[in-house]
Amino acid sequence: MLNWYCIYTKTKQEDWVATKLAQLPDLEVFNPKMKRKKYRRSRAIDIQQQLFPAYVFVRFDPQKTHYIHLIKYTRGVKRFVGDQDGIPFTVDEAIINYIKSRMSNGFVHLERPKLVKGDKVLVNDGPFNGLDGIFLEESKAKDRVLILLNSIHYQAKLLVRGEFVARVS
Repeated sequence: MLNWYCIYTKTKQEDWVATKLAQLPDLEVFNPKMKRKKYRRSRAIDIQQQLFPAYVFVRFDPQKTHYIHLIKYTRGVKRFVGDQDGIPFTVDEAIINYIKSRMSNGFVHLERPKLVKGDKVLVNDGPFNGLDGIFLEESKAKDRVLILLNSIHYQAKLLVRGEFVARVS
């Protein structure tokens, strides 16, 4: 029976591992990626990154024990995600299917959480990185939000890209 398993890889080795494992017959590899906006050199650009850094999913029949050995000793693989005895945990197929359902053009699309007026937010990228404030409203330009910025002895309204703001609990 085919099951999904999660592999823990060395840092920034996910693509290498996925490429090597995809060459094995009867093995399905899933290496989900996402695009997000990042602020570089005074402008926002799209960057690609792993949805789960250092993790790759594989689907195979565990009765073919040589696959466990081949995967475990593939360059870039640290270990299977599993128990202390090294027995890999299976990943529920519904989880993989949900992630795949969120994919478009080869990338997983995550929706920005809906912010409500008064939510505390933190700017996590751009020239105002690290500053906190209070969400006021979405701008007419749908990719921007208006926040009331908290600063020393001063509060200012600031229009920033919505991707750069995260809700603070």
